[in-house]
This record gives sequence, C-alpha cells and structure tokens, in this order.
Amino acid sequence: MAGESFADYLVWAGEGPEQRAISTAARPLVGEDGRLTGAVVVYTDVTGWVESLAANQELVSNVSHEFKNPLNSILGNVDLVLDDADSLPRQVAQRLLVVQRNAERLLDLVADLTASASTTLNVHPKRTDLASLVETSLGSAQALAQRSHVEIAADVPSPLWAYADPLRIGQVLDNLVSNAIKYSPDGGKVSISADADRQWVRLSVTDTGMGMSSEDAARAFNRFFRAETARKAAIPGAGLGLSITRMIVERHGGTIACESGEGQGSTFTVTLPAEGPPPAF
Repeated sequence: MAGESFADYLVWAGEGPEQRAISTAARPLVGEDGRLTGAVVVYTDVTGWVESLAANQELVSNVSHEFKNPLNSILGNVDLVLDDADSLPRQVAQRLLVVQRNAERLLDLVADLTASASTTLNVHPKRTDLASLVETSLGSAQALAQRSHVEIAADVPSPLWAYADPLRIGQVLDNLVSNAIKYSPDGGKVSISADADRQWVRLSVTDTGMGMSSEDAARAFNRFFRAETARKAAIPGAGLGLSITRMIVERHGGTIACESGEGQGSTFTVTLPAEGPPPAF
C-alpha cells in the first residue's frame, strides 16, 4: 500500500516442521490520474526449492572439504620431490610437473566449489582506489597473456575511488581478465576501461575473442554454465568463476552485465558504489 515494487522477496511463515518458504512479489496499481489506487501481491510456496538448494550447497561444501586434504598432500609431496628435480631423469621430472599442474588446477576448482556453495561470503568495503587494483591484475595476467599471444591494456583514470573490498574486487578483476585471455585462443586484445559519476563507478573488461550468443550471455553467470563456443573449443573450466564474481559484486550492492556476440568478443561491466553504501531504494 506504500507503492513499493519488488520481486523474489523471501518470507518464512509458520513455525517448526510446518514452516513454509514463500516467495513474494508486488506491483503498485496506479490510476489514470497517476494516483496510487492499490497493489497486486503474488505469493508462491518455494519451500521444496529452498530445501533442495540448501541440501545441494551442503553436499558441494562437504565434498569440496574432503577433496582438500588429499590434494594438499599430493601437492606437498610432489613439491618435495621436485626440489631435487636436477637429480631426476628428465622424463620423470616432466611427468611430475604435469601432476603438479593438474593437482593445482583441481585445488583451484575445489576453492571455486567451496565459494559457490558458501552463503557467508563476506565483503569488507572501504574507500579503495580501483586503478591500483587494475594495475595489479594486469601485472599478474601478463605472463598468461604473453603465452596466449594476447595484448592487454588499460585506460583507467588514477585515482579511481570506489566503496569496495580491495581483496574481493581484486578477485573479480583477476577472474574477468583471465577469462578474457582464456577465451581468446587465437590471440587478440584485452582492455579494461572505466568511467564514474557521483554515485557509481563502472569497470569494463573487453576482449576480441570468440564471444558467445546472446542466449548464452544471458546465462553466463549461472553456476556450472558453460557457453557452447567454449565447449566446442575444449577450453577447460567448470562454469563457476562468473557465478562467484557476480556473488561478490552483488554483496557490494553493485551489478555485473555481459554483452557478447559469437566471433565478436565479450564485454563484462561491473558497477560499484563510488564513495559509500549505495542509496536505499
């Protein structure tokens, strides 16, 4: 009756075993004269869906936890053996490097699974210069870009202040930049640009790689989703990085969007609060 408009607002009703999860949505009704005359409110029972999601997250979290110890043991022992790599036959050392590389990849995947299942991913925003985070991210990606014959560049004003967690937004940038390089298998260019106003800062990561269809772009942030172009090109991945990236950005009160076309590259745009918490709506 206050004229609010919302969707997917979760409400728990009842107590004990009879408690139900209700998804609610509301839209105001406005007369021809522009005055509020009422509202339409829709309620949907989503208890089963919420319980299934919780069970799925618990399973993923438990499995990920159980994977960590043996993987760390494998990596620790391989590292110890490779400390004396000069005394090993060349072929043996090469095979151990393959074991090490793939174990590290599995450990990264486990970390992604753990993060994707977590409902307590915390952010600690503060006044942060995004320009320095961009510089650090590009520096970290330089070696991968050179191996992939990809040029990387940034056009970001310095300083560029935002209200953000530097650790988490650094993670977002690293993921977007590494993805842009990975999905440019034939070389190309990856660039980061930025603009800002009094309320928001926008960072865009653009590549000239393989791109994806508009339908795939709309689903890019879904957990475990992989675009058809990536599957056909046999590019490794589990489809978790972008869902974690969106989770981090949304915990900041920001948004992330994707624009792409097959064979036309992709642009991912992150919007963050400029100086303080986002305005209340």
